[in-house]
Amino acid sequence: MGPSRAILGVVTTDRPARRRRRTTGFAPRVKGNELFTRCLEELEKHLSPRRAGEALVGALAQVGARPEDVTLGHLVRAVDLSLPQALAPHCEEAEAAEIAQELTQLLDVLAAQYFRG
Repeated sequence: MGPSRAILGVVTTDRPARRRRRTTGFAPRVKGNELFTRCLEELEKHLSPRRAGEALVGALAQVGARPEDVTLGHLVRAVDLSLPQALAPHCEEAEAAEIAQELTQLLDVLAAQYFRG
């Protein structure tokens, strides 16, 4: 019997090498208008981009709005009425209330900028 191929440094395989898929860390982002994007960025401080997008789109759907054409009024209604329930699968109730409160403060700031007298 001859010397082992591993000792000689020869590598043989019966099957082709498998390609490894690398996770890039890229998460698809929900596209919307500038107002939607600003609110989504605020939510992403607390949740992953995917979960933040799911929660905000779900809350907007409850008030009949879409990310592309959301208005300040839609966002105010969504945050007040349906965002805490949309956040429920992703965080605890107290944290959902805190996130909704922070988003309400952001909407107040945006409204003050928009409706400057």
